[in-house]
This record gives sequence, C-alpha cells and structure tokens, in this order.
Amino acid sequence: MVQRAKLIKQVAIVAAVGIFVTVLAVRLPAQTAPDSGLSRALPVRTTDVKIENGYHARRTFTGRAVPGRMSSMAFELGGTVAGISVDLGTHVEEGDVLAELDTARLNAQRAQLLAEREEVAASLDLAERTLARAKETFNKGHTSAQRLDEAEANAISLRARAKRLEATVTALDVDIAKSKIKAPFSGVITARHLDEGAVVAAGTRLLELSENTRMEAHIGMPPEYAFAARNGAPIELRGGRRKQIDGATIRSIVPTIEGQTRTMMVTFNLPEGSADRGELITAVVSDWQETSGTWLPIRALSSDVRGLWRVYKVVEGKDGPQVRFENVQVLYTDTNRVYVTGTISNGDKVIADGVERLAPGQRVTVLAIDPATRS
Repeated sequence: MVQRAKLIKQVAIVAAVGIFVTVLAVRLPAQTAPDSGLSRALPVRTTDVKIENGYHARRTFTGRAVPGRMSSMAFELGGTVAGISVDLGTHVEEGDVLAELDTARLNAQRAQLLAEREEVAASLDLAERTLARAKETFNKGHTSAQRLDEAEANAISLRARAKRLEATVTALDVDIAKSKIKAPFSGVITARHLDEGAVVAAGTRLLELSENTRMEAHIGMPPEYAFAARNGAPIELRGGRRKQIDGATIRSIVPTIEGQTRTMMVTFNLPEGSADRGELITAVVSDWQETSGTWLPIRALSSDVRGLWRVYKVVEGKDGPQVRFENVQVLYTDTNRVYVTGTISNGDKVIADGVERLAPGQRVTVLAIDPATRS
C-alpha cells in the first residue's frame, strides 16, 4: 500500500509538470512577439459619393385592361327569341345581325295597316274629285255652300287619316327593325345569357359585346401621382407577363377621389394587341423629388441608435486609411440602393458592403471602387 501511494504521488507530480510546461509554451510566444500597436487592416470595397439635386421616386400601381367599348345587348321589345347567330368568342363586324325576335305578329299588323292605307287612298281620291266638282258647281251657283263645306271637310279628314296610317306603318317598321340586334361596333362576344325560344321582356340582357381593337387600362393612383403623370412625369406600363407596353398614352384622369382607396382613376390608351381584357396592368410612375442627397448601395447602411442609419467612410489616419461612421437619413429605397442625405460630402469614399465587420477607427485597405455600386 505504501508503494502504491508513492506511485500515485509520482504520477501526479509528472502531470503537474506537464501542465506547467504547456502553459509556459503558450505564453512565451505572446510575451516575446513584438507589439506594433496597430490593428489588422481589413480589405474593403468603396463607392464614391456623388451629391445630386434630387431623385425620381418610383411608385407602382396596378389596374386592369378593359375594352374601349363594351355593350350589354338586349331587345327594346318583348317577344320570343327566334335566332341567335353568335356564340362566346365570336368575332363580329359593325352591322352584323346577332339575334332576332319572332316578328310574325308585327308582320301581320303591318299587312293590315297597308290594306287600310290603300282603302284610305281610294277614299281620298274620290273625296278629292268630289271636292273639285263641288267647287265647280258652287261657282256656277248649282251647289250650296253647305255641300262645298262638307266635301272639303271629308277630303281634309281623309288626308289626316292617310298621314296617321303612314306614321303607324313607319312606327311598325321601326319595331320590326328593332326586333333584330345588330353589332354597334366591331368586337368579340364575351357573354351569352339566353338561347333560342326564350320569351324575353324589353331590356332583358341577351349578349355582351366587347371591342377588341382598342383597349384601355384603368389604374387608380393617389392624386399627386395622377397629376404628376398628367404633367409629363416618366411612366412605364407593364402587362401581366411583366412585358413593357410601348406606345401607351394617358386618355383621361377622373377628378374624383375614391372614398376607400383615396385614389383617382387614370385611364390609358393601349396599343392594339398589347393586352387582353381583364389582364393586370402595372404602371410605374417616376415622380421627381428635389432634395440634395446621394445614391448608395443598401448594403452600405447599418442601423444606429434611435432609429438612425450610419455609413462608414474611409479617411486618412496617422497609420493609414481607417473608417469613421457618419449618420444619414434614408429618403427613398429603390431595389438594392437607397437615396440618403446626411453629413457625407461629394467625393467621400463610402464602404459599399461588409460593414458588419467594421468599427470606428478600424484600419482598412481599399481594394477598388466597385462600378456596380455607382448610381
């Protein structure tokens, strides 16, 4: 047991000596290494500050493409639908007959009126001859004035009846013509609500016709952007497939602010074939904001206290280039860049990215000015 205790004591001494030697080996290089007093210079990329007078604030608004003209087609008269010559998607030309009512009753009434008109014409012819003879005999003193007056009254009555019948025939012809629906403009059938044989009242919707040669975009915008667009602010229109629409022009601005959206309706004339009905249309308005500032990469910013932002610019120190932070205010953000104003000046070199590694006074090595970071 005594020998075992001695053995354990010897092992403990050896272990303690090993630990001491290891610690000494680690600390000696640190004590013997020369201390330059300088932190390691980090490589950074910078962008040059270019102070500008303002920026275009790009705002995006979305609307839809609608036909320039769209009409719900219906008969002005009631009756039975005799035929519909179009279906959904049918392309029609102005004046084409789209549907018609059964006009058998109207045609019968017209035939009756034509017969009455012939009867009145014959009676009027007799009355005119009778009046002429009455005047002749009255001048010779063989007919009384009463007889002449009666002949004149009969002729006047028949003339009035003939005009009334003519007007009735004309009105009936109008009703017969209105028993057919004709396309008021060229377009495509976008709805069909009824089929042949349906009994309809006057004004019952039957078809919907949409113009396909002229499309419009209806887009709601806040008043300031609507007026900016009207006054010539740069504007881009893109279709539902993000394809840019060239040649679009502002048609009108409705001077009414919608209660819920607080926007004005701006309508655009779209080139033929540039959009389909109901397609989403995006308008990008560039409104000029006149305020001094500069464009910087968004990665050049880091958050500061009290909701501020800071950037790091490179300045010359006694030991070479080092960084110093400057506070900035973000005025506008556009994708991967921001327009800021603050204590930076024209020509300053601002670190473009990697600012999370930096601290005020950090020594740096400027690698190059990244052309992609320039505005």
